Amino acid sequence: MSAAGSPTGTAPRVVVIGAGPRGVGIVERLAARRPKGLGTLHLVDPHPDGGRVWRQDQSSLLWMNSRCGDVTLLPDESVRTTGPLTVGPTLYTWASRIAPRWCTDPALVAEAGLLTPRSYASRRLCGAYLSWCLRTSLDALSSGWTVVTHAVRALRVRERSDGALDVHLEGGRRLVADRAVLALGNLDGAPSPGQRDLHTFAVRSKGRYVPPSYTADLDLSGIPAREPLLVRGLGLAFLDLMILLTEGRGGVFRRDASGALAYEPSGREPAFVVASRRGLPPRARPSVPPLTPERTAPVLLSEEDIRAAADRLTGGGQAVRRAVSGELWRAVVREMAWAHYEELFARDPQAGPMGWDACAAVLRATPVGDPAWSALARHLTHPADRFVEPDLAPAALPVMPSADRLTTWMRQRLHAAARRADDPRHTTDAAAQQALVRAVETIIGVLTREGAASGPEARRLVATLSGFARRAAAGAPALRIEQLAALAGCGVVRFAGAEPAVATDPSTGTFVLRTRTLPGAEFRAAHLVDAWLPDSDVLADASGLLRGMAEDGLVRVTAPATPAHGAKLATCPRTFHVLDGDGRRDDRLVALGDHAASGALGSLSRPRTNAAFFRQNDKVVDWLCTPVDGTRPRPGPAVCGTDVRMGSDAPDN
Repeated sequence: MSAAGSPTGTAPRVVVIGAGPRGVGIVERLAARRPKGLGTLHLVDPHPDGGRVWRQDQSSLLWMNSRCGDVTLLPDESVRTTGPLTVGPTLYTWASRIAPRWCTDPALVAEAGLLTPRSYASRRLCGAYLSWCLRTSLDALSSGWTVVTHAVRALRVRERSDGALDVHLEGGRRLVADRAVLALGNLDGAPSPGQRDLHTFAVRSKGRYVPPSYTADLDLSGIPAREPLLVRGLGLAFLDLMILLTEGRGGVFRRDASGALAYEPSGREPAFVVASRRGLPPRARPSVPPLTPERTAPVLLSEEDIRAAADRLTGGGQAVRRAVSGELWRAVVREMAWAHYEELFARDPQAGPMGWDACAAVLRATPVGDPAWSALARHLTHPADRFVEPDLAPAALPVMPSADRLTTWMRQRLHAAARRADDPRHTTDAAAQQALVRAVETIIGVLTREGAASGPEARRLVATLSGFARRAAAGAPALRIEQLAALAGCGVVRFAGAEPAVATDPSTGTFVLRTRTLPGAEFRAAHLVDAWLPDSDVLADASGLLRGMAEDGLVRVTAPATPAHGAKLATCPRTFHVLDGDGRRDDRLVALGDHAASGALGSLSRPRTNAAFFRQNDKVVDWLCTPVDGTRPRPGPAVCGTDVRMGSDAPDN
């Protein structure tokens, strides 16, 4: 018998904590292996049919931020795995062919029947897809395996005297695990002292303060109609809040004879006053797909180039690491420019007299910033077709003379963004964004695999690149941008600008909002919402699961890479095993997701891109399927090439 009680040479007892996309993906890869022998799989999640974000008891007004033809949870022929490759449908294929006979909810069947590959499905429908993927995978699991689902939270993971792990669940049950996978999604953040003060003030003044949270989880019934509502945040969480408190309260969006979108209020909406750090909403996602096919790897940037950079990041001082960071960012920009101009000439071979071949030769031979690079624009028929390098830290709104002028300016910008997203002449935007994500995923994959991403400068680079790629990939549907413009047009939404500061006024019982954009102006309301998602900070995890594991020394925590990024679990970049409090690899426990230092940018992946999500899951399942060793010693010295310390950065040479 093994030390944990399983027969040596058979599959172990496995606990997967998290049944969202990552957890379902792990189960899919495990089922594809069809491991022989006896084993037990415990799946732990309060929402075991796809996770909380995608649960089916939420409003159908809440959409995904990716088109359903661009989403898959199942591998396709592009994926390179060591285990057996079983292919499955994308979200769109599943919705059009399988959902009508599998879904029991008539509303989901009706929605599925209306989708095209370019549609944005509801999160409810995506949740049904995840549920189907999970159940199909479980049905395919070897008959010797027992599967137990636990629709509760995991509260604690502790080490047993026999070397296995105890997983403590809500309700008092304990599971014994030879191997456990932390497949958590985004974490709930505990309120900060400032947020607690805002809540206390709202209670005393009979107002309402809503801290950062997931919109579908909020009880919005306490937000009164017609009264001012201050909102900090103009991103995707705000757009969800906006739609629930407008269309969700009976308002109607209609197009007039010219095609312009207008909003007819129900009278139950609040009066939004919205500000954010930059004062700008997300970009509008391009609606028209590029003509050029999406690649699975960068064109100009090789893994050898990145490995050479990784060597310099690991061995050089701060100045060297900053120089390497700049070089890698310029490599990303070069990939984006290649994709932009390749798409431009594919759409219009006469876009410039030099032609695509000559343009490609310049891009191959010329570094970013070289005069020949800049001269490319002079060879275009239309100067507006030139590639514009993105700004890693885009500027906030300028100072405006009045709130009315700001609203006019913002509505013009929103309309222009929505028109551009729907314009076939601007498919270059989508091509460049795909190249950005592809290059950043490749860089992060190599840096983490080579162990170069543990130093502070490298971790800041990874955090910056991944954040930028996520913002680029997480633009809003163009219709949402149009809806925001329509709400501003009828006065339901007012814009307050950038860099908001909130104070409280006990004499009036109101929150007071001021911004840098409108100096001298102030906006007052009894109700305030912070409309952004909590940061996945392990040490601020409201559930206490990961924080408790850190306190017990079972896991080690990295310091935040930047002030805007929370602490993560320290993990081996090659295998995703967690490091314990002494920095040693724990062969019983892996972690994948935004709470971990290693892992892919996302989980719901783009088809036909050999997504890292599948390759990572396959590597984890390699480990899950190895026999339990009854003589396994306690975790030994780390062999991950990492140097992380709880609450502090590694030394800066």
